[in-house]
Amino acid sequence: MGTYITIIKKKAAIVIEEELILFSNSTIFSNPVALLKAGRLVNISKCKIEWCKVKTEKYKGWVSKNGLWGLF
Repeated sequence: MGTYITIIKKKAAIVIEEELILFSNSTIFSNPVALLKAGRLVNISKCKIEWCKVKTEKYKGWVSKNGLWGLF
């Protein structure tokens, strides 16, 4: 039998500080997916310089870092 190693990833979550548009790609020229209301909790999967890829309930896409509270 082989040895199995489980790797546990830390998942980051953040609260939306103001209404944000969730885009399909990391640019304002991509298609909008949803409007996220202030106070909504989202899970962050990865970030770029100015954008983060997030998921909340059935929606996923990219938001600007400017509207995320607590993200450095």
